[in-house]
Amino acid sequence: MQRQTKRYQFILRTVAPVHIGSGETYTPKEYIYEKGQYYFPDMGKLYQEIEKAGEAKVTMFEGFLMQNGSQGSRQSPRLINFLRDSNIPSRDFGGYAIKETGHEVAETSANRHGSQATVPTRVGRLNEVAAFIKDPYGNPYIPGSSLKGAVRTILINEVFKVDNNRNARFAIPWGAQRDRAFSDIFHDIRVSDSQPIPTEKLILAQKWDYSAIKGEARALPVHRESLKPFTEVLFTLTAEGAEAISLLDSLGKYANQHYAHYKEHFLNDFPDRYIQSHVQYPIYLGAGSGVWTKTFIDEAKKNKEAFSRGKMRMVRNGVLKLTKAPNVAFMVKAERRNLIANPDFFYEMGKCMFYLKEFNERG
Repeated sequence: MQRQTKRYQFILRTVAPVHIGSGETYTPKEYIYEKGQYYFPDMGKLYQEIEKAGEAKVTMFEGFLMQNGSQGSRQSPRLINFLRDSNIPSRDFGGYAIKETGHEVAETSANRHGSQATVPTRVGRLNEVAAFIKDPYGNPYIPGSSLKGAVRTILINEVFKVDNNRNARFAIPWGAQRDRAFSDIFHDIRVSDSQPIPTEKLILAQKWDYSAIKGEARALPVHRESLKPFTEVLFTLTAEGAEAISLLDSLGKYANQHYAHYKEHFLNDFPDRYIQSHVQYPIYLGAGSGVWTKTFIDEAKKNKEAFSRGKMRMVRNGVLKLTKAPNVAFMVKAERRNLIANPDFFYEMGKCMFYLKEFNERG
């Protein structure tokens, strides 16, 4: 007997920068900062262009690529300097460019009183940049596995729980078990990769940590290609069987419950001005959103000592993961709203919202 199947369009809306990493990084030898943008050329095409200038230029370029330098120092080898020194004015090397937002580098750090302290920096002088995952055509996208993991976190926290006596009756079935029929509800929920996203939707986002104990935010020398706030990303979800369909039909409700749970446990430790409120059906995606957005909160609270060992030990509940980007205004029923309500341009890294729409099978 064929089981019932239901297909949904999953519309994700970023309400903060989101980074899904490819595992690759760009060094200063692989990007150019000038004219208000960061240009990431196709290094293969760049090499072909340099070959046209003769063997001497090729030897110089290969020597440049082999150079070392202390990160962030004035002496660090930078592609822009090589091209200028080699009198190569062209910038037609394929690839793509990301316009600067003005928030790529730390100029100030905010404390609990709203006052700010200057942090020296140089515009355009970033160290490594973590690359966003891209398809074979160079378009950013979000793998279905990333979204499925975020959905799974919501459902594990709000539906498939273990009771105080560690009774597995409510525990989520997880893969194949010996001497038992295969049963994993997430096998019945399939998530497509997202539709391609234009590179114009990328910005560079710096990592900031806000400490509730110190009452201040601290910038770190970590930069990530990230989706702009208010970017729409489309997926297709398929549920097979009554239980999977029921879970997806109620996913918005579970997302709101989980967010309330997360806010009570973690977000309430931090100033309201840095928490993006009025987000319906919240979900967190990608790197830099914090451990509490990716774990079974109640179980982790019981075993918090696991987060409190070694150099990376967690103090209290840890720090709030932030980043900076321009404020975005939008309209809701003729009312103008902003994505953030603080003057420091801080966003909660990885925060999104979503809604599900059943597909018209004729569409």
